[in-house]
Amino acid sequence: MNQNRKKLTPMPVYPFPFVIDELEPIRPTIKRMFGFTYVYLGEMLLCALRNSVKQPGSNGVWLFTTTEHIDSLGREFPELSRHYHWKSGNNAWIILASRLEHFEEYAYKACELMLNGDRRIGRVTRGHR
Repeated sequence: MNQNRKKLTPMPVYPFPFVIDELEPIRPTIKRMFGFTYVYLGEMLLCALRNSVKQPGSNGVWLFTTTEHIDSLGREFPELSRHYHWKSGNNAWIILASRLEHFEEYAYKACELMLNGDRRIGRVTRGHR
């Protein structure tokens, strides 16, 4: 065996890899923490992906936004109940739950919005304020 051969490191496996593939043109930074895969563009946190066996109720694509934009952003996903709109202070999330009938359609729509630079998606994280 050749001692000079480099070991290939396996490519990471992300939840809902089609989302990462769709966002590749904007060259996002991907980080994993707390059971989520976070997608950043510069210092903006755009979304998080979650696919947990232990907590399937929170699986899907979490779009990060602000309370200012949550209602207009929510209208982009017409069949999504307000149950999937979360707020805390000025922070807000729209959760595209993977168990929903239109999940993939909504996830692709969210990717399209992010690729087009929709300012309603994303917020500066605490560490970058």
